[in-house]
Amino acid sequence: MTTDDFERDVRLIAADWGFIRWVATADKTAHAIKMRLHITEGCFVQIYANIEKQLLSYALVLERTRIYGRDSEGGRWHRHPYGAAETHDFSPDGARTIELPQFLGEVQQILEETALL
Repeated sequence: MTTDDFERDVRLIAADWGFIRWVATADKTAHAIKMRLHITEGCFVQIYANIEKQLLSYALVLERTRIYGRDSEGGRWHRHPYGAAETHDFSPDGARTIELPQFLGEVQQILEETALL
């Protein structure tokens, strides 16, 4: 997969989620890409992928602070739980493989439960 393929896939997935207002590519090279799926002016999902190093990071950001996230390095996943996003959760649920649509479902649930959406 190339960063062009990754970018196209993210844009297609984001189009299925009504709470995502716009998508922006913040940075892109031959091997890495950073994208933002904007929910409001101060709230977005940031996605970082380094294809060459097998790194993938999903983060829900509110007012420049990560409030929830999931990361994979070399295929090993962990979660940054809502309410304790600075910690690493390697529990069975925190360490399970997750795709972008599943992460966006978790984000939607957090936003609805906290009245941010």
